[in-house]
Amino acid sequence: MTDMKLRTIPLRRSALAQPETIAIGASFDVTGARRFARSVTRLAQRHPASVIVDMSQTQSVDSSGFGSLISGLKKLDDAGATSYVVCANPAVRRLMDFTGVSRMFAVVDRLSDARHAIEQATAGALAS
Repeated sequence: MTDMKLRTIPLRRSALAQPETIAIGASFDVTGARRFARSVTRLAQRHPASVIVDMSQTQSVDSSGFGSLISGLKKLDDAGATSYVVCANPAVRRLMDFTGVSRMFAVVDRLSDARHAIEQATAGALAS
């Protein structure tokens, strides 16, 4: 008999990890922008595979919140994360469409849509 070596197939931790979620409140203003920036900084240091920014309860976004959102999404992208923004409010969604955010990052209507997209991406990554 020949010696058989067990080969392990390395799995990337990020491919199997659950997505991190940052929930934004009803109003994304200067206070929320600061909290969001801190959360993004902590997350980016961990290099998650995917992040959901849950704005499903957000009714208004001021310039501080919007600027923080764009900066945070770029920081997460630089850290290797794929970001999904959940945006249910039509007015906030129009802002994202008008400014091009929805062309740079995935913007979906429901949290379940973001989770489904992540599951599909993870399944594709594991299959390849």
